[in-house]
Amino acid sequence: MLLAVTPSILARLGISLSSLVDFGVANLSQGGCNSNSNSVKVVTLTSSVDEPSDLNRELLTAEAMAQRMQCSRANVYDREKKGALFSVLPPGRENGRRYPAFQLHPRLDSVLLNELIAKFRELDASTNLLWDFVRSVHESLGGLTGVELLTGQYPTRIGVHADVITELTTLSAERRRAYVVEHALEGLHYAYP
Repeated sequence: MLLAVTPSILARLGISLSSLVDFGVANLSQGGCNSNSNSVKVVTLTSSVDEPSDLNRELLTAEAMAQRMQCSRANVYDREKKGALFSVLPPGRENGRRYPAFQLHPRLDSVLLNELIAKFRELDASTNLLWDFVRSVHESLGGLTGVELLTGQYPTRIGVHADVITELTTLSAERRRAYVVEHALEGLHYAYP
């Protein structure tokens, strides 16, 4: 299956042109006409795109977030206000909130992220605590970070338990989300005794 995308769509997804490798050319013409307008370049992503470790720590300004989303900063702020995104305040700063970049990942479980944001807001918990949860490794998530689980990236490193991940992935989406939210909230009990 071929999917045609423009450079601007790739930018929205956080994929740079340098992350693409030429794979070949596809002829889209019917009847065998080999005109340049009917041929497209086929590319594939390099294996280094969106490494989980980078997703676990990359923070963007509102401006950078807006550029990647191809929208205005006002749209970014509006999505945050509606609970579709969250930002954090880096340690030692009083202003200059940053947006975790993983929120733009193409395979993001946005329903689960929205549920986590809503639950933390409901409990009046800092989004910095949510950020701590999603970027930390959790035994209850099979040794994955929340970001890895939210983006469906299961690395092969020491401490990752494939059997637990398999159990998580076989749960219905609703039950898996409830499980993750429950474990995220457990950490709040330590922050707010």
